[in-house]
Amino acid sequence: MSTENGHRDGLGPLRCPFPAAINPHADEVHRETVEWAEGFGLLGPGDGHRMMRDTGIGRLAGRFHPGAGREELRLISDWCAWMFLRDDLADAPAYFRHPERLAALDAAFLDILSGRASGEGCGSFGRALRDLRERLLPKVPAPLWLRRFLRSVEEHFESTLWEATNRARGVVPDLETYLRMRPITGGMHVDTDFIEISSGVYLPPEVRRHPAVSALTGASNNVVCWANDIISLAKERSRGDVHNLVLVLRASRRLTTREAVAEAARMYEAEVRRFVRLERELPPFGPAIDANLRRYVSVLKSRMRGNLDWTYESARYRAGAASR
Repeated sequence: MSTENGHRDGLGPLRCPFPAAINPHADEVHRETVEWAEGFGLLGPGDGHRMMRDTGIGRLAGRFHPGAGREELRLISDWCAWMFLRDDLADAPAYFRHPERLAALDAAFLDILSGRASGEGCGSFGRALRDLRERLLPKVPAPLWLRRFLRSVEEHFESTLWEATNRARGVVPDLETYLRMRPITGGMHVDTDFIEISSGVYLPPEVRRHPAVSALTGASNNVVCWANDIISLAKERSRGDVHNLVLVLRASRRLTTREAVAEAARMYEAEVRRFVRLERELPPFGPAIDANLRRYVSVLKSRMRGNLDWTYESARYRAGAASR
């Protein structure tokens, strides 16, 4: 089954071979997430409420984690909202070309998330982050998970600081660096950590780090991020942001925009095929682990398909919409 929505500059729709799925609680959770963000004062004046409503955060969480329980889905949805709004804050004039300010802000956020600070000194974002931490802690499957999660969040913050530094210096990243950084800027490692909470799947570190499993996860992350770049191209061009696969390809290989879009789509399709091949080649780890691994892979597939379905339906990636 393939997606039929959206087009890439007249080159036809992106396709994904995995079935569509969405959590039955997605719409209700989305409404509650909008209320949560508004209650903490995260949306600000103007069109903040409308944009958050039209973004469909709960449906994003529901498509990425179709099997999550209601409470877990709500936590993930609220987390996604906070991260999106924090990224929008990083793109605001006060931080957009001032990486040193962004670094100080993120250091304060990490202190809150790790429990070293209460959050009162960081206004509405700090208080909302403390709420997320308090709701997250009872669901942490193991101390090792929390350390990994904190590191994933820190890496994401560092990656957006890298983007801000590039903007401040007028630098277009080279292709190799961009491909390495893109899953981190996209928050994919953070979301991968949430799979254990949303589905109850536990993969021992030696399985999660196994080259075959790591490569499969990496391919899934690439598929999500590269599709997002292709679909969000008009929006990022309208903002003058160069952190997009199409724009990096255009600069690094001296392509026209249409050629760069076609090349990005070719890379996307090849990565989908690589994921399918890597899944077939997964080695056995024993009955219990193999059962968990099948559930883990199922969520990876839901993320790839769900990202396309959500991106096409969301207002977030239209030119002129709020960022990322």
